Amino acid sequence: MPESKHLTGISLFFATIGISLATFLIVLDYTIANVSIPYIAGDLGVSANEGTYVITSFAVGSAIALPITGWLTERIGLIRLGLIALLGFIFFSWACGMAPNLTFLVLARFLQGIFSGPLIPVSQTMIISVFPPEKKNTAIGYWGTVVVVAPVIGPIIGGWISYDIHWPWIFFINIPFGLISFLIMVILLKPFETPTRKLPTDWVGLILLTIGVSTLQFLLDKGQQYDWTNSNLILSCMIISFLSFLYLAVWELLHPTPLLDLRLLKIRSYHVACIYIITIYAIYFGGVVLVPLWLQQNMGYTAIWAGVAVAPLGIIPTLFSGLISKLVSKIGQLIPLGISLIFFAVSSFSGAFFNTDVSIGYVAFSRFLFGFGLLFFIVPLFSLSVRDIPIERLPASTGMFHFFRAMMGGVGTSVFTTMWVRRSAFHHSNIVAEVLPSREPVSAFYAKLETLGITGTKAQVLINELVNTQAAVLGINDCFYLMGWIFIGLIAILLLGKEKKPQRA
Repeated sequence: MPESKHLTGISLFFATIGISLATFLIVLDYTIANVSIPYIAGDLGVSANEGTYVITSFAVGSAIALPITGWLTERIGLIRLGLIALLGFIFFSWACGMAPNLTFLVLARFLQGIFSGPLIPVSQTMIISVFPPEKKNTAIGYWGTVVVVAPVIGPIIGGWISYDIHWPWIFFINIPFGLISFLIMVILLKPFETPTRKLPTDWVGLILLTIGVSTLQFLLDKGQQYDWTNSNLILSCMIISFLSFLYLAVWELLHPTPLLDLRLLKIRSYHVACIYIITIYAIYFGGVVLVPLWLQQNMGYTAIWAGVAVAPLGIIPTLFSGLISKLVSKIGQLIPLGISLIFFAVSSFSGAFFNTDVSIGYVAFSRFLFGFGLLFFIVPLFSLSVRDIPIERLPASTGMFHFFRAMMGGVGTSVFTTMWVRRSAFHHSNIVAEVLPSREPVSAFYAKLETLGITGTKAQVLINELVNTQAAVLGINDCFYLMGWIFIGLIAILLLGKEKKPQRA
């Protein structure tokens, strides 16, 4: 470390840009391919279900690399690890764009995920290191806003590039921006390199982690398709994943140099922060996926307009995260977190009143309210997660923290997508029981269809589509109603994160 221990002026500005740009590219890649799967599958001659492995492979690679960031940092060094990871990410982004077939693309995406994993916790440690200590919360605010807003922008950019240009460019855009970030980090961050020491490799922990993450990600992605526990394959994945994580936890607690430093969970502020990132990020990602999916499948929106409807979510955090950092420095993390939960709940309950006539303005306003919640959530939570962590254990703590964040994104997507499908089916059956030709206004609607020359099977198909649309909106109402009450319940555990007063001698 240099004597000043931080950067100032124009150097600090460019360092923030470089670190934030690298973080933005990594988080963007979690969602940018989601809306591009039909284009990728069609171009490579595979089914859409097979195309989803492009998403799964990246998530598995990233989730494997995330929790071992602390161990890698001690072996390689903070800045050196960040530079190697960024170069690997850039190279495999190029490989993804050049993929001649699905097998090559899935392998390249997995390796892209492996290299991208350490960059998120490493970049958080970097930005804390380069800022003056008194501006630590400001640094976390800038960085945290990027982490939360990038997944919202991803589908918009991915949809536009895939539709108007060509899908390989969702990967090629990483190359120029990644190289700019790399050059900034090489020039400005080398003085912040950390000392290294040779640690033994925890092969057992690494194998258990790989098996647990891979099987969990597979069952999350394919569970609904294979009908969950009615499939022996999904049931086997559940058992293998559970046992792998169970043995991993026991092994890491007993190992002298673990890949995952689970002893960090003894720090109360840290484990409270982990509880909040596990629950809230799962709900956040569930909402980020559900709303655009519903708008495109049932409301006739294009991918770009669906993205525009949810984009207001990122406006408030982007503009005012610097102000919240000052507030956190004065009053602590808990009060802003309580405010964030109230905004999250109000936004979720507003989503419980969506209907088939809802305007894009109402949907956007609902997401805008959620953005207020993110404003009071990002800086306080990330600040709470590092509040009591010694500086030498920061890479390990941020690596495990973001492992929880990344995995719960997949869990939230799977849980709320499944809930939406099943509640929609429930409402569909109830509505169909009431839609009888002899009842008003159904009989009047049938009569109107007859005047238009639509009768028999065609009329039934049209009415079934209307029922599907109504059932889908009722299903998404149920999801948001549950989200709202979960946020209300989370307020009760805020006091667990209260800072301990020093004992008198």
